[in-house]
Amino acid sequence: MMRKKVTMPAHLMYDGQDDNLFEHFSAVAQRLGIYTAMDYADILDFLVQRWNVANLTGLSGEGRRAQDFLCSLGPRFRKLEERAQGRAKQLPVVPFSWIHGRQVQL
Repeated sequence: MMRKKVTMPAHLMYDGQDDNLFEHFSAVAQRLGIYTAMDYADILDFLVQRWNVANLTGLSGEGRRAQDFLCSLGPRFRKLEERAQGRAKQLPVVPFSWIHGRQVQL
């Protein structure tokens, strides 16, 4: 399931004007620190630790691969967030219809 990537239901957001509304909304939320990839990484790390995933034994080959994959997700998300922060300084300004077309920097 995790390899297929988690898609939030909000990716279906549409206001009748902006075909990229969710991407724009998500970029603003990330920039403002409302819910970031770091938060997601923290949640993943917490659950991996809480469920003791790294120390599970007696797994099949497929189970060990899944274990390695899950244990690497937190650090991977942190690295992606660091890269995104570097790109965030270069993002454009777009209007959001639900705030009367106000221009917001992504």
